[in-house]
Amino acid sequence: MLLRRCCLALMILLISALSGCSLLEVKIDSQTIPLTQQELNMRIMTREYSQQFFAQVEQAADVLQARYDAGDQLNQSHILLWKINAEEGMQAATYQVSPIASLIDSWVFVAQMNEFFHSGQGKALFIDSDGIKGAPGNDEAKQVSAHLAREIDALAKGLLKPSAYQSTKDFVEQFVATYPFSDLSMIRTPAYRAWLEANQIAQEEAVTTLGTMPEAIGDVSDRLSLMSKQTPKIMTWKAQLLALNSSASIEQVNQALDSLKVTADAMNDFIINNPEYMNHLAQEMAIHLQPLVDDIDIKTQARLAQLSEERQALEKMVARERQEVALIISHEREALAQNIDQISQQVVTVAMDKLMQLIKSTILYFVLFIVVIFFAPLGLGYMLGRRSQVRKQKA
Repeated sequence: MLLRRCCLALMILLISALSGCSLLEVKIDSQTIPLTQQELNMRIMTREYSQQFFAQVEQAADVLQARYDAGDQLNQSHILLWKINAEEGMQAATYQVSPIASLIDSWVFVAQMNEFFHSGQGKALFIDSDGIKGAPGNDEAKQVSAHLAREIDALAKGLLKPSAYQSTKDFVEQFVATYPFSDLSMIRTPAYRAWLEANQIAQEEAVTTLGTMPEAIGDVSDRLSLMSKQTPKIMTWKAQLLALNSSASIEQVNQALDSLKVTADAMNDFIINNPEYMNHLAQEMAIHLQPLVDDIDIKTQARLAQLSEERQALEKMVARERQEVALIISHEREALAQNIDQISQQVVTVAMDKLMQLIKSTILYFVLFIVVIFFAPLGLGYMLGRRSQVRKQKA
């Protein structure tokens, strides 16, 4: 009876130890580093600001475009160049992997545009509503650039700590003074690397993670959504710019074709109403009108050839834009696939490590269980036998 109770107590103790063993709990961790709350706020707010930037630049450009004559090739081209280069530069600055890099590059780009229209080469580029060219702060380009500069300054002030905000603002002002826009091409100078050097931060320490899987997928989704919205508009503006500066004139071609039609109708009417002079007229036309017809044919062919060249150039531009979009999408998919593959390998590695630990601990506890089941009764029986033998000897 005593032996049975001892075995039962040992089994209860063993089961309690196994049930409380933490090694039996397998936790799979992808080991990804999520973005901080500040980084997430920077990414979301900066990209929301970029949408505001696009809308306000387009609205101001449309007002300026209506102020000039439709045939004003120079000023209409300037407005189209502003819309194209401003929005492409802002896209490149805002949609980066690093949220802090997006904020700093966007801040610098907007400040460069504001400086270009107020004190730089673009201060006398457009006329205001009163028809005065270069008036300080009156045309729409100056107004919208100043407003956007104030907005992104307020955005940075809300996202950064006071000390970091002031130092970064000083850096932006100095960088804009060093690298101003020289013309409407608005060539963007990335400022993030210079900001790292100014703050004595090593580049390898500044590399940020893509975040968790939902964060990485959300980033790719934002980029694809941006391309679907902005690419058709930018391609349309480029086509308008190309047509506006084309060397071929559609009106001249149409005038030549109309003149040719009138001449042909008059000749046909004359032949029908004067059959007796038909042979004489044909001879005179062969002699006197043939050079004119040849000249019209040469000019028409030249105009059509120019139109064909412009059409081919437009097709090449569209094909190039499509290829660039396809390359961007392919690159994003590649990066996402590599990230998924890396995470899956990490998951498998962690799972295998935990499984090996579980197997080892199970074998150890199984051996202990065997020892308790088979050797504990023998030991207890031996001890009880010795005790009973000693009692017998004493008796």
